[in-house]
Amino acid sequence: MLKNVIGVIAIITIIFLGSVNANAEQSPVNTEVYSFLKNAFQSQLSLGEKHRSLEEIDRVLDPYFTKEYQQSFLEEHLFEEEAGYITYGTDFPAYYIPFFSYDEETKVMESSEDEIIVYEFFTSEEDMPSLYDDHYEYVKLQETPSGWKVNDYGFEYEMPDFVKNNEMEQEDSIVTTGSVKDVRMNRITPLGMFAYPFFHSLPVTIGMMASQLLHDYNQNTFLVTR
Repeated sequence: MLKNVIGVIAIITIIFLGSVNANAEQSPVNTEVYSFLKNAFQSQLSLGEKHRSLEEIDRVLDPYFTKEYQQSFLEEHLFEEEAGYITYGTDFPAYYIPFFSYDEETKVMESSEDEIIVYEFFTSEEDMPSLYDDHYEYVKLQETPSGWKVNDYGFEYEMPDFVKNNEMEQEDSIVTTGSVKDVRMNRITPLGMFAYPFFHSLPVTIGMMASQLLHDYNQNTFLVTR
């Protein structure tokens, strides 16, 4: 009986560790969005490598940005010279993809079926000179007939409304998940646990199940000795 108890606890522990690792990994959607934005940023930077024609510039930017966004970006940063068109470094990188950290600080939210917002809160470093105080930067991606493209850029010192709404929804989700968890905890059985999405309450569940199994073992042992 003891071997069976230990075996069940070991299996539960393996399942728990696997679920933790799965949750710790970056979301596939986030990874794809991050990769897209990194490539979009590189396409912008590449315009400063050499002079190009307007047609060449359009081919570089078109896979990542809407025509309206391209126009805003080029009006801000493009220079016409005898050899062609080129961009130069700037201290005011409006319409460039922000310097996202691409980790847990970079938030990806789906504001609608055809729009994704990526944002991050940037703090001013005390030991480094900075042009800006604490602020938010974001880009919006729109689904078009030719795929997802960046169509908006934002820089705000105050928390944008969509950030407030997103954080409120997350808080509501946590509260809702907690209430559902409490109900499900009362329905847990050694086999029934696999029928419910129990990962949020799994640490508590493991403790309860292990305690119950050990209790059953001790009770059976007591009965045998009697």
